[in-house]
Amino acid sequence: MARQERAEQTRQRIVEAAASEFAGHGYDGTSLHGIVRTAGVTMGALTFHFRSKSALADAVQESGAAATRAALDATAPATGFQGALETVLALAGALRTTPSVRAAARLTREGHGGWYDCWAPGLRDALERSWCEQRADSGLTPADSGLTPLAVTTLLAHVVLGAEAAASTPEALRPVTGDAPGENLAQALRALGPLLSRPADTEACGA
Repeated sequence: MARQERAEQTRQRIVEAAASEFAGHGYDGTSLHGIVRTAGVTMGALTFHFRSKSALADAVQESGAAATRAALDATAPATGFQGALETVLALAGALRTTPSVRAAARLTREGHGGWYDCWAPGLRDALERSWCEQRADSGLTPADSGLTPLAVTTLLAHVVLGAEAAASTPEALRPVTGDAPGENLAQALRALGPLLSRPADTEACGA
C-alpha cells in the first residue's frame, strides 16, 4: 500500500473516531487522548494530520455536512411541503445512523460549526416557492390566514433538533418515542401535512 494511501486511511480513521467522540461527549467533553484511543493511532499520527482539536472539529463538520448532503440527495425528489417533509425525515434518518451527522449537529448546537446552513436555507426557499405557487393558483389574498414559510421552517428545525436528541439518547427517550421513532415521526409529520402546507400571506410573494 502506498504511503499516501495509508496516510489518507489513517486520517479518515481519526475523523471517524472524532465524530463518535464529539457526538457522544460534545466539544468540551472530548479529548485528543480519547480520540487517539478510539482511532487506535498514536498522538503523533493525530497531530500530523490535525494541529488542534478545533481543526479536527472542522474536519468532522465537513464530513457531517457531506454525509448530510448525500442523505438528502438520496431521497426521492419532491416539491413543496412534501419535499420539505422528505428533507426532515432524511435528516432524522441520517442523525440516527451516521455519527458524523450527529457530531456536526451537536457541534453546531454548541457553537462550533454551521451544520444547519447546509440544509435549512434550502428548506425555507422551497417552502416559500411552494407557498407563492399555491397563492397564485388559488387566488388567495393577503387577508388570508395561515402559517408562513418561516414559521414552518422554524417548526421543522425544532423537529430536527428533537430528532438529534432522540438519536443521541435513544434508550432514555424510548418511553416517549417508542421502539420505532423514525416510523412514528414520519406518520405524525405526514398527518400534519395538510395543515402545515396551507398557504398564508408572505412578503416573498410580493403581496
